[in-house]
Amino acid sequence: MSNLDLFRHDFVLSIKPEYAIKIVSGQKKVELRRRFPYGTVTGAVMYIYASAPIQAVIGYATISTVEELAVERIWANYSDVAFITRDDFDAYYAERTSGFVIKLQDPVAVPNPVPLSLLKDRLGFTPPQSFAYADDAFRQLIRGSER
Repeated sequence: MSNLDLFRHDFVLSIKPEYAIKIVSGQKKVELRRRFPYGTVTGAVMYIYASAPIQAVIGYATISTVEELAVERIWANYSDVAFITRDDFDAYYAERTSGFVIKLQDPVAVPNPVPLSLLKDRLGFTPPQSFAYADDAFRQLIRGSER
C-alpha cells in the first residue's frame, strides 16, 4: 500500500440507469456532478449504483481526474462524452455557475450486480443522494461478486 492509498477515498455514486450502463460499458467517459470532493486522489475507485428500477451496484471505474469548471465550459468540453441532452444538462446545473467533471478510465461491469437488498442486509447500505465513501466491507462485497 502506497502513502497515496492511505489518503484515497473510494466512492459510491447513485447514477440513473441510462447513464450507469453507459459508464460500465465504456461509452460514457465522464460523470458530471454539481458537488464533489475537490482534491480526490487520482486512482480512486467510483462504484456505480444504478438507481431505480435497477437498484444494484453494476460496476466501477477508476477516477483519472476531477475538474471543477464553469458550467458552460463543462458543456463545451464534455458534451460529446457525457451522454446528456442540452435540456437535461441545463436543468441539472440550473442556478449553478460551476460543476465537477469526474473523468473515468478502466470501467468494469460486475458480472453479478449486487442488489440493494443484499447491500442493506450485509452492510446497512442506503443509496446516497449524491455520493458516499466506500469502506473495505463494501469493496470486498462488490469485488467478491466478480467471482
